[in-house]
Amino acid sequence: MLIAMQRPPPSTALFEPALQPRRLSQILWATSIACAAGLLGTLLTGKLLTSLLLAATMVILALAIWLARRGHVVRAAHLMLVTLTVAISGLVFLSQGIRDEAVFAYPGILIFASMFGTRRLYLGLVAFVFLVLSGVVAANLLGWHVNPVQPLHWGRLANVLVILAVTAFFVWLMASDLRSALTQAQADNQRILESHARIDVLAHQDSLTGLPNRVLARDRLEQAIALARRNHSAAAVLFLDLDNFKTVNDSLGHSTGDQLLCAVAQRLVAAVRDSDTVSRQGGDEFLVILGGITDDEAATTAAVKILDQLSAPFVIAGVEVSTTGSLGIAVFPQDGADADSLLKHADLAMYRAKDAGRNAFRFFDAEMNNSVVEHLQLTTGIRQALRNHEFTLHYQPQFELASGRIVGAEALIRWRHDSLGFIPPAKFIPVAEHSGLIHELGAWVLHEACSQAKQWQTDGLGDLVVAVNVSPVQFRRDDIEREVATALVDTGLSPSCIELELTESLLLADSEHLNGVLKRLRSMGIQFSIDDFGTGYSNLGYLSRFDVERLKIDQSFVRRMLDNPSDEGIVRAIIEMAHCLKLQVVAEGIEDAPTLERLTALGCEFGQGFHWSPALPADEFLQYCRTYAESRP
Repeated sequence: MLIAMQRPPPSTALFEPALQPRRLSQILWATSIACAAGLLGTLLTGKLLTSLLLAATMVILALAIWLARRGHVVRAAHLMLVTLTVAISGLVFLSQGIRDEAVFAYPGILIFASMFGTRRLYLGLVAFVFLVLSGVVAANLLGWHVNPVQPLHWGRLANVLVILAVTAFFVWLMASDLRSALTQAQADNQRILESHARIDVLAHQDSLTGLPNRVLARDRLEQAIALARRNHSAAAVLFLDLDNFKTVNDSLGHSTGDQLLCAVAQRLVAAVRDSDTVSRQGGDEFLVILGGITDDEAATTAAVKILDQLSAPFVIAGVEVSTTGSLGIAVFPQDGADADSLLKHADLAMYRAKDAGRNAFRFFDAEMNNSVVEHLQLTTGIRQALRNHEFTLHYQPQFELASGRIVGAEALIRWRHDSLGFIPPAKFIPVAEHSGLIHELGAWVLHEACSQAKQWQTDGLGDLVVAVNVSPVQFRRDDIEREVATALVDTGLSPSCIELELTESLLLADSEHLNGVLKRLRSMGIQFSIDDFGTGYSNLGYLSRFDVERLKIDQSFVRRMLDNPSDEGIVRAIIEMAHCLKLQVVAEGIEDAPTLERLTALGCEFGQGFHWSPALPADEFLQYCRTYAESRP
């Protein structure tokens, strides 16, 4: 309805070229000059009524000229048309009737009216001319008014020539305007065609590389699928993502990144057949469509060629740039029966190639899709579990080996799903890290652990130190400091009763940023330990840089130390190294008395494991501590 309201009303003109004031003034002046010439002739011959008629016509034409100069073009044109029609009709009636040379002026007037007047004016003038001519003829035939027939003389020739000259001038001006309008229309049409061609290019081609974009690529893929279905053959989709493109952009600038993308596009085109399609999907993602293949071997060959093409360095603006790519491959019909399925599965396979170390290719398999579905289910489940308070903390007691007393506990998160049952942390923690939910989950663990430690103090267990595992992802934002401070303030727990367990990978990833965060947390009174030490880089450099209290020996070494001399050697080396750095040692996974005795002999200060107790719910942990204290002498 809004469109209909905004649409301009239909015009009543037969034809509407632009009538310029200058052009109308030229026509008016030419007509006025012709009238002046006629007026001079009638004055010489003594025709008083004709002279008065021509004089009145000239006055009205002068008014029309005045209107045209002030921009009232339509009014001026209509006034001129009506005036000339009436004036010519008067001349016909006063002179020789239908035989008068003034009749020759009617066609010019009607031509002008058809082009620059409204339909109503044009039809009105035609009807008026017909009526006048019919009336004059009828009056002559019935004897009411008889127009005299004058003999032929040079004056009549002059009148005819003037009328034809004015009409010819008028027609020439209109034809000139029509030619200009036609030329302009042809030029506009050409520009529209060129614009449509550019729009078509922009709609189907990537503006940077000139490759087909995702719209055209999808069309090509659907054609390849249809052809493969008809020929009972196969088609493949190769999804390529450059591995280190962001580093190039950040270090060398976006201009260099754009040049690299163009160079990659050229190599991709060179690596495949002319009948194949190479498309840029956006950013540093490319799509290769292989049609008319017979088996997976053709896709493998293409993938190897592509990775080989990318292995050679690129020279961009005099700088040698190296990049690699990760390729995911999905093949029709086994990996999908339509374009959407193939694109989705190729994308999943590409991420599997990245997980495999990059600079590699992987074919899609159903397990990938199952993993993605499971990942989505876990992500949704974690959100619901946080909202419905489904997570709980269990606590495994930590002992001082020399005295045997309980000095603390490690908080371990547990999740029992309503339908999936118990889900181990090793399964849902990576999902939480990948989805960003680890920040909310980690904040809850910190607050819950602090709250429970404070409650145990109220219950008479003393100042037990509760160790909380912190994900490296939590340190990528500065929220970790606020979350720790908030938990301590809300619960009223002393900072000395909380220990944050860090991983080796975190300490190696961002030492400058992490050092500042650890110093600020240290200034609050928080203690730190390094979890699962020995399974990572075991780098002495970061141990000397970061102010930590304790190392926790990974339980895999502790459990095998009595059966494997190598593992015992690793445990001994870790203990001696920690003592040299003035660090305490916690052994995880102590499951029997001989292991405990050996660790005590090696100088290990603290330990935890099934030899004493598994991780327990908070109320059972409280009862265990009380029972343990009563059983000791």
